[in-house]
Amino acid sequence: MAGVGSLHDLMRHYDQHLEGLESLRTLLNDQLAATRRLRDSRSARRAAAIEAALERLDRGCYGTCLRCGALIPFEQLMRRPQRRHCDGCAETPTRAA
Repeated sequence: MAGVGSLHDLMRHYDQHLEGLESLRTLLNDQLAATRRLRDSRSARRAAAIEAALERLDRGCYGTCLRCGALIPFEQLMRRPQRRHCDGCAETPTRAA
């Protein structure tokens, strides 16, 4: 029966994860609406980044680093929900081919 407790814990964590993703989806949608009200090139780039984050969320790969595949901590996503890289990869410059 030890597995049942572990399963309940796993399901609880999964439910918390889903709630967190939904709060991030709301945050992204709010930021997208605010960004679209502005009409400059910087806002257009930011809107594109937010739309890409929403697409990753729909595909189920949101919150993972596009370079190394590591999970991006929830707290970092709350500060900048459209981020695409973990701190380690964001600080490492890309190599020229």
